[in-house]
Amino acid sequence: MKKLLSAIGLSLLSFGAIGDDHAPTIFGIETYACKYNDGKTLEDLLGVSKKWDKFASKNFSMPYQGYVLTPYYRNSDNQYEVYWVGMSPNFEAQGTTQDEMRTKGAKLNDEFLEVLDCDSQGQWAAMMVMSGGDSVPEEGTVSFQSCSMKEGATMEQMMMADAKMNALAQKVGITGGMLRWFPLGGQSNSFTADYVQVTSNSSLAERGKNYDRAIKSGMRQASASIYGELVECQSGNTSLYVSVGGKEE
Repeated sequence: MKKLLSAIGLSLLSFGAIGDDHAPTIFGIETYACKYNDGKTLEDLLGVSKKWDKFASKNFSMPYQGYVLTPYYRNSDNQYEVYWVGMSPNFEAQGTTQDEMRTKGAKLNDEFLEVLDCDSQGQWAAMMVMSGGDSVPEEGTVSFQSCSMKEGATMEQMMMADAKMNALAQKVGITGGMLRWFPLGGQSNSFTADYVQVTSNSSLAERGKNYDRAIKSGMRQASASIYGELVECQSGNTSLYVSVGGKEE
């Protein structure tokens, strides 16, 4: 199986064959996979997150947005109860805010540790595939698929396929956003996919409407035709998310 170390390099560096106007937006993501400590709940986590929001607004010198994800559709392999996802516009911003959290936020971090037991921290490079709009809804759903590129497939081909798929999605009224998360570090040894495809919607209702539109329009068959020679994906879990704030600019 082709490793995405080379593919992410193509997506970040080799835009000459595609054209600068088609260069994707790449930004940094960090994830924490956690369980609640005894007696602690989402309400406790959101309470500490409110303090974190004030801290981030005051102490972070670069943008960082935090989200809390609660698994909704999941299988027995998923043993985690909650996830923290932090988004940064680039990797400098990601590293800068991580340093600022380590050096200035030790007391606040201890409050998080009273609520959560997190045994996994991952770093990802995220590529925008389909924009969900000018801003991310304060809450909604995110669905995950593990995907592996087929032998011989290139990022140039993927981006051309994305353009076709985006045009079709717009035509049939598909809403929401789509990202690809490329693993950079901290993933489990059992993670063998090239990337994770993440689809977001503002609610379970919007997610359901998009499924109905895709089925009625034949979009699922069209997707298989457009991407069939390039990539293979397996359906994963769906989580409910809520924004917990952070530093906007």
